[in-house]
Amino acid sequence: MTNPIASQFKDEEKEAVAQLKAELDDILEAAGIEEGYKLWDVPLNKTSEDERLDVILIKFLRARNLSCPEAKEMLISTLKWRKEFKTDTILSETFPAETFSKLGFIHSVDSFNRPVTYNLYGAESSAEAFSDLGRFLRWRVQLMEKGVRQLDFVNTDQMVQVHDYAGVGFGSYDKNTKQASKATTALLLENYPEFLAVKYFVNIPWWGDAIFRFISVFLSEQTKKKFIVTGSGGAHAALTRLINEENLPTFYGGKSVVPGFD
Repeated sequence: MTNPIASQFKDEEKEAVAQLKAELDDILEAAGIEEGYKLWDVPLNKTSEDERLDVILIKFLRARNLSCPEAKEMLISTLKWRKEFKTDTILSETFPAETFSKLGFIHSVDSFNRPVTYNLYGAESSAEAFSDLGRFLRWRVQLMEKGVRQLDFVNTDQMVQVHDYAGVGFGSYDKNTKQASKATTALLLENYPEFLAVKYFVNIPWWGDAIFRFISVFLSEQTKKKFIVTGSGGAHAALTRLINEENLPTFYGGKSVVPGFD
């Protein structure tokens, strides 16, 4: 059966995927990964006819402007990171609910059946969460991996993120918060290429320009084009451009109940 996503590849993308796939044995060896390894449950096998692999490989290629050598290095780096960070077992880890349960979660999908992740920076526990950068990054990677597990790489291969700054004061956007934002942005860009469809920034405070000046330093123009920004009071109108009210949390004016919030 033809993979709908792979069927939309341009000729130059198909050629680049074939080149990168042919390098998979060398990539695994360079990363110190054993043969038969599965990335997001898809075997990295150069003889594979599973088009989900093509969809994963094109992500690394697009992130490097279809340069096979650069995409190869990026994939090697990601595999090394996953091994060192123990990313493949991170879903089994637990984190204090009182600190993280209302800081971020995945809830329902948008109108294109893409999972939606909500990050609430104004949560009461945010200061505690950001105080331990190592723990925060492991929790954030786990949240990302949960979202990736909802993608089939056949009909859906991207997700939507909502970053909510309601309740965030100028004084609370401190050194720890900036450090966590910088580290998270860099980690996700380098290891989860082309997974973002749209990123909402909602309930942005009056001083929000400082947030974007800080974040934008680390992002490409292509990534920034995926941003939708709105201030206080505009969240419902912005979010319902992509998320049906039946799937939108009630605290944004939708009809979907999020456990622990209603």
